[in-house]
Amino acid sequence: MAMNRKGQVFLVGLMLGIAAFMCAMVFIDPLADVITESRAVGQLDCSNASISDGQKSTCLLVDLTLPIFIAVCIGLAGAYVTAKFI
Repeated sequence: MAMNRKGQVFLVGLMLGIAAFMCAMVFIDPLADVITESRAVGQLDCSNASISDGQKSTCLLVDLTLPIFIAVCIGLAGAYVTAKFI
C-alpha cells in the first residue's frame, strides 16, 4: 500500500528528527567531562564552601549546562518533527 505525500514527508521528518537528536546525544559524554573538569579544585573549586557568591552562581550555571543542552536538543528535534507534520 503506497502512502500519500504527507505521510512520506512525516516519516522522513521523523527519521531526520530522530537522527538529529541522536547526533546531539553523542555530545553528552564529552560535555559531562568538561563540566566535571571545570568544577574541579584546580578550576572553579565548586566543592569549597568558602567561595564567593559569583563563583557559586558560576558553579550553578555550569551544573545546569547539561540539563539545558538535553532540553534544547529534545525541543529542537520535536520542533523539527512537528514542523514536518503540519
